[in-house]
Parts: sequence; structure tokens; C-alpha cells
Amino acid sequence: MITEDQRERRDYHRWLLMEESKEFGATFTDQASGEVHSYAAWAPAALEAQQQLELDLPGYSKNHMIRQRLASKLDAEVVPVARERHFGALYSTNCAKRLWRARWSGAIGYSLAKQKTIIYWDDKAGLSRLCPDDAREESMRLSRKLVEPLEALQADGHSLHYCVFTTPNVPQGNLRKEMVSICKRFRRLLKVFPEVKGALCVLEAPLSSRRDWNVHLNVVLAVKGYLDYAKIQHQWHWNVEMRKLPVGPGVVRSALAEVIKYAVAATVAKSAQKAAEGDGGGGGEAKRIPPPPMLEWTGEELFEWLMAMRAFRRTRTYGCLYRLKKPKAEDLGQILWLGSTWHEGGRYRVASALLDSIPEDKSSGLSRAQRWQTLMRQLKPQGIDTVMGLIGSIPRDLVHRTALTAEIL
Repeated sequence: MITEDQRERRDYHRWLLMEESKEFGATFTDQASGEVHSYAAWAPAALEAQQQLELDLPGYSKNHMIRQRLASKLDAEVVPVARERHFGALYSTNCAKRLWRARWSGAIGYSLAKQKTIIYWDDKAGLSRLCPDDAREESMRLSRKLVEPLEALQADGHSLHYCVFTTPNVPQGNLRKEMVSICKRFRRLLKVFPEVKGALCVLEAPLSSRRDWNVHLNVVLAVKGYLDYAKIQHQWHWNVEMRKLPVGPGVVRSALAEVIKYAVAATVAKSAQKAAEGDGGGGGEAKRIPPPPMLEWTGEELFEWLMAMRAFRRTRTYGCLYRLKKPKAEDLGQILWLGSTWHEGGRYRVASALLDSIPEDKSSGLSRAQRWQTLMRQLKPQGIDTVMGLIGSIPRDLVHRTALTAEIL
């Protein structure tokens, strides 16, 4: 965990690098090759980053709203319950604070080594069970860790099976007990099936439409030989949904996306979707009541769930998947800091320092992207007088690189 002083120095360093990129025609040295490049040569990357971010921003804005509403709910409804119970108040308050301050702003960079855009958020909640953005990043991390080993097992002759193990719903007040019990039951089950060489198990415990807890396990089994589904059903006793995964590109990754999913459905959009779906019946049939999303749980329900999940390993691996090596951190190499994003007025906004530096009449009403495209059109050969006039005001290195980029565009 970095200190506040370290964070300030890091942010100041990024700000200085962004200021350098504002100087149209300024250059930087590629640390890997030692070559000198013009910042302006990377304007297409800045343009692409801005356009992609503008597509992604509505999703970021929705998740920001969820964090703020959930933080408010924790403060207003969960902390009072915790104080009445005389435990968990400090933890609940801390969760609310971390959600409040997460992802208000960030720096937009471009990795020269990976040739991709990244966002470094100034602060994150670090709560993958509560923050949708943290949950998505945790899912990606686990996928990077597990996809290759599972695909290697398939290549070695193992079959992979996606399963959902369920037990009867339990009333409020029994959530943690059932979470522990279902994990023990699953571990005992594995001992009966030596053909199961490894397993990935992710526990989910949402609130059902009847306001009791629906505890179940999403599982991927790695099997050597024949797996008797009927025998597993008999041994488990309760309902088990099972299907064998085919062999092919992307199959394992898709299965993991289903297994390692954001379990609690905190979003308003998902709640509205479920309510609209009902049971699909008509002609007087009663519509199925959808499970309530987390934002509609009572303070007592959310308190129980939060305390049950605290210090509980929701994701577990067994057998040949146990204690896999952590994947190496992605080496992003040198990063060009191109701009920033921040939340304001109910939505995220984005600005590119590099695109702002384009020498074009900003009173024309054109966007940054349009100004860059206009400059590229001007730099295309249109007659020697026009070109020489532009060359006279732009550094030589920049002319060569932007002309090349213009041909690509």
C-alpha cells in the first residue's frame, strides 16, 4: 500500500509528463530503443484512447453511481445495525469510505510496449465483493491465472465440466453457517471421485426473492477418464447442474467468465431487467418475483452478508489447480501520459493534453478529434506551396511522422 506522500509524488510526475506532451512538436526518448520520437506522432493513439473511453464512459458512470449509492446505504442502514450488535461498525464504515472515494479521477496513458491504452485511477476501493469495477478486474486477474492451466489440462486429455451445486435456501441468520457447510460438503464429495483431478470453486450467496439466502457453488471440474453424472447427483443429494465443456478457442475463458462472475447483482439496471422479465407467462399467471439486488436489501440483510463474507475465501481451488503460480505482472514498459478522466456532473469526462496542443483555431467549435483530423488533411500533399508553408512552422521530425500517420488514416 503506497503512502499519501508517494501518491502525491507519483501524480506530480505524471502531471509533468503530460505537460511535456502539450508542447506541440516536443520529443521524448524511447527507453527501450533509445530512439527519439515526437509526442505528436502518438496523437493517433491519443485519439483512439479518447474515442474508446467515450464509448466506455457510460458504463464507468453507472458503476460510479452504484458505488456512491452503496456507500450511502452502508452509512445510513448498515452501520446503525452494526452498532446495535456491538461489532462490525468500524469495518462497515471503512467499506463505505473506500467506496465513496474510489475512482473519481485517473490518468490516461499509452503503453509503448503493449501498444494499448490504460487508465491509472487515483484511488480504488479494493472491494471486489462490493465494487463492480473491482469485481471485473478481479475476474480478469483470476482468468489470467487459470485459463492456461485449464487449457493445458484439456490438451493433456482431461475433460472439463461446468457445474452448479446447490443446497436448500437458508433463513436469515444462517448465512455464514451454510457457506462453511456447503464448502465442507463439496470437499468431501471430491474424495469420492478420484477421477476428478482438480477443481475451481466459486461460492455465491445472493438473497432470493423469498428473502432467504441462496447459497450455491459455481464449479469447473478437471476430470481424467469417465465422470458419472448420476453418481455425483446421488452423492451430493441436492440439485446439480452439469455440462461438459467442448474443446476450442475461447471456450475455457467463456466458462471462467460465468464461474467468476460478479455475484451480488448490485446494479439498478440488472434489477430493472429482472423485474421486466418476470416469468414470461401470461393469461393470468403470476409473474415470478425477481431476487432483490443488493441496493434493495435491508440494513439487517446487508449487514449479515457483509459479516459472512468478511475474511471468507469465496474462490477456492483443489487438486492440480491448487496453489498455482501467480501470473507474472504484465510489463507495460514505458508509458506516455496522454490525458486524464474525472467524474463531474453525474458522468465521467475525458481530456487529452496532447490533442489539446494541436495548433488549430479552437474557436472554430471543432472537437479535439476533429482538429487532429483537420491537421492530418492539411499535412497530406496538396501542392508544394501549401506543404512548404506548413513545414516552415512545424519541426522536421514531426513532419515526417505526421505525414506517415496521415497516409495510414
